[in-house]
Amino acid sequence: MKLLFCSLLLMFSALAQAAEPRFDEVVFFQPEQVLLDKKVNFADLARFSRNMQSRIWNALKKVKMPVSTGYVVVAVRSDGEVAAWLDMEPALHEYYDNEVVQAVMKTPPFSVSDGIVVFGIKMAIDTAKHTRRTKPDPKEWKEARKKVANPNDIEELALAAWPE
Repeated sequence: MKLLFCSLLLMFSALAQAAEPRFDEVVFFQPEQVLLDKKVNFADLARFSRNMQSRIWNALKKVKMPVSTGYVVVAVRSDGEVAAWLDMEPALHEYYDNEVVQAVMKTPPFSVSDGIVVFGIKMAIDTAKHTRRTKPDPKEWKEARKKVANPNDIEELALAAWPE
């Protein structure tokens, strides 16, 4: 009985140490009409979002990390490629940043007829409070803005920041 009790206690203590990502509002960088023109099925986008959030949770479930808030930013191209960037404060350790980005990139995408769809989702790790910032601005985008002719064109910006 003592062994069972100790096992349960260890299991619960391990669970208490795991990072707990929480997700909140979605921020679209393009107007609804642009998404409709790109023939985005919003039910498919919602399924993609839930699947992506589950993959991120699984990537972080055995990790202990400091409280962090911000955004995970996602771009889906018409060729089915997915890119992701994090805009978290404080920034996640490089290893865990990459784990989250890889989890997003491995999520099967929703269909986009042409161009790119870009959106962000508020993410908080080990806190119930989300960022107060209304839009994300990942560091990779700041660098990409210097390279593009029109830094306000979200598709051009996402392509310039797209990971190789």
